[in-house]
Amino acid sequence: MQSRKLQSGMTMWGLLFVLGVLAFTLFIFFKLLPPYITDSKVSSALLSLSKKPDVDTMNLAQIKESVRKTLEIDNADNDIDVNKVLTLEPRGKMKVVRINYEAVVPIAGNISALLTFDHSLEVKSVE
Repeated sequence: MQSRKLQSGMTMWGLLFVLGVLAFTLFIFFKLLPPYITDSKVSSALLSLSKKPDVDTMNLAQIKESVRKTLEIDNADNDIDVNKVLTLEPRGKMKVVRINYEAVVPIAGNISALLTFDHSLEVKSVE
């Protein structure tokens, strides 16, 4: 009879399972990282828009152009079409600038991940 001390440790199959789970997790992480980096750039573009002093007097076309230029500088303008995803909604004495878009990331074969992003910014409106 062998002692318990000689039977401690991980088997080859246990090690392969742990390495497989780790590899799969890293694969998914690196597949989903680019859309989240782009989303961070969109969020910073809205933040830079909020810091502009004349944002309350801008119309929809001017806001779209400002956000598009910021995304172009950040090299994220190829991922998002600002003309399709940016809307301006009146809300009382405020305007809400909203960027709502989806990113489809192909994982393997016909398996894809759908990521939905929604950012909004309230701006005081001039009457």
